[in-house]
Amino acid sequence: MKKIVKDFMLILLSVIMCLTSVSICASATESDISTHSAEYSFGATSSVGYIYANYTGDADSFAGVKLTVNVEKRILLLFWSEVDTWASTSTDLDSSFYYEMPLTGSGTYRATFTFEITDKDGTVEVVEYTVKSTT
Repeated sequence: MKKIVKDFMLILLSVIMCLTSVSICASATESDISTHSAEYSFGATSSVGYIYANYTGDADSFAGVKLTVNVEKRILLLFWSEVDTWASTSTDLDSSFYYEMPLTGSGTYRATFTFEITDKDGTVEVVEYTVKSTT
């Protein structure tokens, strides 16, 4: 009986080790910012997070865009711990943003994309999207 339990535990631990060493990349994209267009994605492996965003402004009113991305990791099922925050600005009508960051192992990550769009008249529109990725 001890041999069967020992063999079962060995197999179970082997399966768990194999499952936890696999990296998965997930992402999401959306677009819908008033008269502007934004696409964004966040992909995560157990060691690297990939952020990509593309923004196209309305030629009649666009003055600039600031993108801030806050990445957090879930801890204890209910809480989030900040991993990294990254920001970039552009005055190009068609702007692309890309950033890679180190991540701290497997788990559930979320990236919050905050677009601050400035129009020529000085008004600022703030739009926020959140993407989750599990590795």
